[in-house]
Amino acid sequence: KTQFIFNVIEPFNATIKLAWYDKSKVKLRSGDQWKFLIKIKHNNSYQNKGGFDFEQWLFFKKFDATGYVRRSSSNQILKLNSGLSIDSVRQNIRQRLLDSITQLEFIGVINALIIGDRSLLNDSHWELFKSTNTTHLSVISGLHIGLISGFVFLLFSFLWRQCSLCALKLPASIVGAYFGLFSALSYALIAGFSIPTQRAFIMACVVFLSIIFRRNHSVWQLYGGALLMVLVTNPLSVFSVGFWLSFYVVAVIIYGVSQHQDRHWLFRLLYIQLLISLSTVPLIAWFFSSGSILSPIANIVSIPVFSFITTPFSLLGIVLSYMELITLSDFVFSVANQSLIYLSIFLQYLQDFKFNQWQYTLISTSVLTLLIISILIWLLPSALKLRKIAFILAVVALLQPIDKITQDEVVITTLDVGQGLSHVVRTQNHVLVFDAGARYRSGFNIGEAVITPYLKSHQVDSIDLVVISHGDNDHIGGLNGLSKALPINEIVSSVPDKISSIASRCQDKASWNWDGVVFKMLNISHNFSGNNGSCVLKISNSNHSIILTGDIEKKAEKYLVNTWGNKLKADVLISPHHGSKTSSSELFLTTVSPRFVVVSSGYKNQFNHPANTILDRYKAHGIAILNTNCSGQIEVKLNNEITISHYRQEEKRYYWRQCE
Repeated sequence: KTQFIFNVIEPFNATIKLAWYDKSKVKLRSGDQWKFLIKIKHNNSYQNKGGFDFEQWLFFKKFDATGYVRRSSSNQILKLNSGLSIDSVRQNIRQRLLDSITQLEFIGVINALIIGDRSLLNDSHWELFKSTNTTHLSVISGLHIGLISGFVFLLFSFLWRQCSLCALKLPASIVGAYFGLFSALSYALIAGFSIPTQRAFIMACVVFLSIIFRRNHSVWQLYGGALLMVLVTNPLSVFSVGFWLSFYVVAVIIYGVSQHQDRHWLFRLLYIQLLISLSTVPLIAWFFSSGSILSPIANIVSIPVFSFITTPFSLLGIVLSYMELITLSDFVFSVANQSLIYLSIFLQYLQDFKFNQWQYTLISTSVLTLLIISILIWLLPSALKLRKIAFILAVVALLQPIDKITQDEVVITTLDVGQGLSHVVRTQNHVLVFDAGARYRSGFNIGEAVITPYLKSHQVDSIDLVVISHGDNDHIGGLNGLSKALPINEIVSSVPDKISSIASRCQDKASWNWDGVVFKMLNISHNFSGNNGSCVLKISNSNHSIILTGDIEKKAEKYLVNTWGNKLKADVLISPHHGSKTSSSELFLTTVSPRFVVVSSGYKNQFNHPANTILDRYKAHGIAILNTNCSGQIEVKLNNEITISHYRQEEKRYYWRQCE
């Protein structure tokens, strides 16, 4: 599988993210012109609480659609690139790295620091940086561009001053600013001129241009100018996590530098780092719902290592490589790699610390606002009296009541997992996962990428029971990823042999009660297999009920009706087999008589689920239809009433979310 960006010029202009499943492994080079037969669709992705919003990412990257290359004899190259474009240079650098330092353990990080390409990053390395809140160092950001351009500014200013006549004709600071600006632009272009590098370049422009034009602006005026320029050039930045974090951190640094100027530089450095770590807690909780307690220590060590060893040696290594000083280049790259090896040992120690990671339920806007206000008041100069108010505001924010599940209440969340199925069932003190979605050939795992982030956003650290309805990949595939992320106390399935020796059959767990909520397995026969052998679970509280059906078809539906009769009646039904026309028989719907039906299906899936005939049948029975392919995650809360929420409607980001 090869993934690439395709800029369409005929028959229309568009930028498309394509995948090509080609066994011949044709090498694609940036700038080549190709003719492809492709299948495309609107940008769409899983929409779940706590999960990565790929649809938003596509929108900000200005992709018009996604798709894949179809097998066709018409797929052919039309024109080779000239090799002069920035993308060609970046690809050439990447290939040079692969040819020369493939054996280095941290080639992925070195590649990311030079050209901003994360495709070679090792998953374990990324997870290490992520768990210690140091990911911002492993990709090109404002820190890297600021350091390089700042170093170039100081270097050329110093060199220019050595020529007295030169310095008399043109101030050294202006010469340094020109070279600093050029280095910032060059590094940003080599890094692909991504949105983070654009922000960093704009900030560098504001600073260096003020020096070139001899404008005596305060640091806060420069900060405001950079902020305004970023918003003017890219108004959509306000929806970017990086925008808020970068400008927020810069503001904190500016404030921190102005404090304790009479103290030792090491004290001031530690003070600024601690200030950044503590003041960003509200934003990190808001955006990610988790963080590292030891991140201040991790960053105090990591920032100097990346700033003064890893990044400069990586850049120097590629320059020496192009100068054909291969032996020296290899040595310089090995120094950069060795710095990362030693740093990773230190970060691994922090990662393994028992209480390093903290989880926080996604906080509300009101809580975030109160926390930010309290921090701003605390940072006000000569505000010792006001700090009592800041402390009170912070306490009030943190003591905001969390919407907890009560006795006899149950929340069933049908996650948006595309063409597959996964429900998370939560009672007051227990958690059940019914099916785990798919695992794909690419390695993408629903259990890891969708279910785990959702559970962690609700501060779930273990799962009481996992039910795998049957053995199809779109129901069982994500179990491995889920089990690696969170401990599971018990697993039941219609195919226990496909899972592990500790799994038992669904029929062995006939019924149980959690916090006043009754769970009952309905298909107690051993005569069915495949889709019809799916575990079927009915969940009831004092007032309402829901049936989770897996992929049962008409044969199993008839068996359930004959076995349970009117006891099948439920308020909410999970559409059997994703709304396939082989399920949801008239007899079954009449017996269950649901008010709502929830369909879990993929956007424009190849099976055309749910079938139009089934949708018409639901409507004929007066059943309200809910579908994850348009609604995203669907949450059904059963207490005295039935409350249903749709993730897309809650987010209301219609400007990039399209659904028919």
